[in-house]
Amino acid sequence: MQHAYMGIVEINCAGQVVDINLRGKALLKPLFDAADFLGTDFFAIADLISPKIAQTIRAYDQPAGVIIANEVFQFSYVNNEQLIERDYKFTISKMFAECIVMSIDDDTEKIAEERAMQQAQLDRAVAQGKFEIASEVLHDIGNAVVGFGSYLTRINRMLEQNPQVNLPNVVNFMKGQETALVQAIGAPKAGALINMVDGISKVQQQNTEEIQRTIIEQLNIVNHIQEILNIQRQYVVGHESQDRKPVNLGTVIYDCRAMVQGTIENKGVKLFINIPPEPVIIKGDRTKLMQVILNVLKNSIEAIDTDAQVKDIKISLVKRDNHIELIIADTGKGFDAETGVSLFKRGYTTKSTGTGLGLYNCRSIIESHAGTIRLNSSGPGLGATTAITFAY
Repeated sequence: MQHAYMGIVEINCAGQVVDINLRGKALLKPLFDAADFLGTDFFAIADLISPKIAQTIRAYDQPAGVIIANEVFQFSYVNNEQLIERDYKFTISKMFAECIVMSIDDDTEKIAEERAMQQAQLDRAVAQGKFEIASEVLHDIGNAVVGFGSYLTRINRMLEQNPQVNLPNVVNFMKGQETALVQAIGAPKAGALINMVDGISKVQQQNTEEIQRTIIEQLNIVNHIQEILNIQRQYVVGHESQDRKPVNLGTVIYDCRAMVQGTIENKGVKLFINIPPEPVIIKGDRTKLMQVILNVLKNSIEAIDTDAQVKDIKISLVKRDNHIELIIADTGKGFDAETGVSLFKRGYTTKSTGTGLGLYNCRSIIESHAGTIRLNSSGPGLGATTAITFAY
């Protein structure tokens, strides 16, 4: 085994190195040098990589078996005032009493490539999401502007088609009948009545002209906004999201349940679903909505400890007068108020292997559907509730 492509080290239960091959010496040499290590205590070197290695070996009380299987540990050391980061993969097995054999491999380049590929995929997904959101925003603003402009045009047309001539005609008629009015109600009252109606007529005419001028100005602004929107649309050409189609949220929920059913059963989690018997329809992207619900369900499942006494997840879908509420509540670990503030920030994660983009992307998707998403908890150990709201 001296010339094996991976490092092989044999130690006893006390951590003393019994034998080590050439590749093992090469892999551990930087740590030997960094710690000025001259002895045979492997645990002292393992602690420079991760304290978990020695702890796990010491805690293993079986006569034989696998102690650590293909686990990657990231660590760093200083070499010539330069910080070096490496990823070593360990498999450690106890062969028999006082004989522990481990294989060590340097996966730094492989993991760096995988991380770079994952990051590139995430960056592309985020960029695509931004283009889709931008396209949706431009589309919605364009619809609103067109609607606003049509209402202004209708008002202006109504003013043009219904000239305010009734009051001026009444004033002219009263002036023509001034003698009769004087005889009927007296000169002072007749003069006051004619002046009052004439004043109302003039004010009405002035207001009508002001409204027409304002409408013309607003229509000019609408045209200007449409020109800006047309320019901005050029930046998202080729990135437009697909037309939104009617989506039955109830069906999406049941499809998501089917996808996590195996995980739920293996962990002993009980899933309760309460949705209306009639379809609850919104216009949206079915795939992206499934992505959100699956991500929330996954978080809830992971938040519930295997040995928890109560392992429940409850999904409820409620249709209100002007909005739809989707509530996903779990009996998991929960979180404190400080954590809750940061959960939707890009890059923030409470998981050792998380990317911090799950909830960030969920919020982007929900907001692109004109909805909101909130995540609340009464505190650590008290579970969490995710509330998603869609307007309709």
